[in-house]
Amino acid sequence: MTQILSNKNKICAKIICTYFGDRRSVHNTPQNVIEFLKLMIENEINIENGVLTDVIIINNNCNKIESNNILNSYHNFETKNGKIIVENRDNKGGSFGGYYDMFLKYKDDYDYWFFCEDDVLIYKNGYIKDFIEFLNSDDNLGFISLAPISISYHPKHSGGGCGLTSTNKFLRSRSIDEIEHFLKITSSLNEGYETLEKYEIMFTNKFITSEMDIRNHPQYSPYCLNFESHIGQKNNYVKNNKELEIIYKVGF
Repeated sequence: MTQILSNKNKICAKIICTYFGDRRSVHNTPQNVIEFLKLMIENEINIENGVLTDVIIINNNCNKIESNNILNSYHNFETKNGKIIVENRDNKGGSFGGYYDMFLKYKDDYDYWFFCEDDVLIYKNGYIKDFIEFLNSDDNLGFISLAPISISYHPKHSGGGCGLTSTNKFLRSRSIDEIEHFLKITSSLNEGYETLEKYEIMFTNKFITSEMDIRNHPQYSPYCLNFESHIGQKNNYVKNNKELEIIYKVGF
């Protein structure tokens, strides 16, 4: 078993980006975002991550006051391994703008980062510790992807950008100047999904272009519990993954 060492007060930040405005019509998107978010937060409060972990929930603000107030009420809630931190920001760059913002703000506080969308609920105890140990098993392994890795129609990248990396490996794949430049040039979600898809591809493909690899955890299935109602996963389902443990669901 790999010993996880840290030079910081907390080992991992789990970054969850949410948005209370209108969304594109997609498979498995929660019909009621705030109700699903409550369910997810309850899971984050009670799950055992295996390492010290703070959960940073980013609100890409669209001025839905009631939803904002509900989310803000969870700020500083204690979890089994840390606390919940709620951050509000302008809706620039979608989830990936939020990920970069939080990385810049907290990069000196955490050694590892788990990036996650607000419609993904991971229920496996100890998964963050397992992801960290696998990341540390290979110096050229830059990112552990939660979801299937796309290689067919786009440059290789992690589906949804969900998964874990370290501060050092994140900065091996992009500089602070590059992150700051991205935040300066991005605008609102109204740019359209095609632009957000480019951001998604770029976010984890940067590890590949920096001569690192992205992989799924060898013990866990990259498919969600409800993959049959998730068209992107259903169409690409690999049957021999069925012996791997499924650890998350997407939406209701």
